[in-house]
Amino acid sequence: MIKIQKKNTKILFKEFLLKLLYQIHNTILFKKLFLNLSPKIYLNQKYKQKQFTRLVLFSTFNLDGKVTKNLEFYLKNLYELGSDIVLIDTSPISIKEEIETIRPYINHYIWRENVGYDFGSWKIGLLETKDWKEYKQIVFTNDSVYGPVRPLTPIFEKFKNTKVDVWGLTDSYEFDYHIMSYFLVFQNRAITSEAFQSFWQNLKFYPTRWKKLLILEYEVGGTKHWLSHNLNVGVFVPYQSLNSNINKKYYMNPTHVYWDTIITDHQFPFLKRDLIKAIKNEGEDENVVSIINQFRYYDPKYIDILN
Repeated sequence: MIKIQKKNTKILFKEFLLKLLYQIHNTILFKKLFLNLSPKIYLNQKYKQKQFTRLVLFSTFNLDGKVTKNLEFYLKNLYELGSDIVLIDTSPISIKEEIETIRPYINHYIWRENVGYDFGSWKIGLLETKDWKEYKQIVFTNDSVYGPVRPLTPIFEKFKNTKVDVWGLTDSYEFDYHIMSYFLVFQNRAITSEAFQSFWQNLKFYPTRWKKLLILEYEVGGTKHWLSHNLNVGVFVPYQSLNSNINKKYYMNPTHVYWDTIITDHQFPFLKRDLIKAIKNEGEDENVVSIINQFRYYDPKYIDILN
């Protein structure tokens, strides 16, 4: 989805059924019976001790077990920002030679069973980091994006001396208001709060076929959780700064419908992977390359879908 479009009746009905199913599933009995998975950890390798005050928990998946140029570039940027990085890999295979190419940037590598999506990986990464409470900032991110196409430093500087406890890059009003989970940052009171610890300890590993329920429970539900515990939340590019008209009958994903505007006018640093697939299908590849080249920061050749 690239432009703002109204959802058809079929889509709206499916969303209604999903919300109904979510209410049914959101019971203690249901979760005890169907959400009692515990993924296996195949490899748990530490390379370096704590160096920085920022921890990054990075979830990755590649069908061939490859380390892409995009992943290497993203990890390099996070490392140079001053981050201890835990890479949690759910790929079908793990290739030692591939991991060696990014070893200079990561402190810890975990290869695990592919259950629970990114939230499951982040939980494992957090619990396997015994000294996580010593960090002043914890970043949760994944490889669902290409970039950064613009530097990350200005973003972190914006939130450096604020009272915001939980922040992301963009927010959304799909289903309900929430910070989009491809890039989540916790700082200040959040890390030491009971709300943070209980959220990750109680998090369940959802089967692959239940992705939509996981989104409602932890992406949408996560923002509600932080707000209900009086934590201050914020985003780098608020949706209402792009469009003040909030109508849930329309697709409103800002990383899709305003992808070019947020990069050129708001210093947004990423292109979503699913966006690039849609752009490629519509034959607008050259527009993406043109915008990236304006900033001379990121090599468009790293976008493997376009090659």
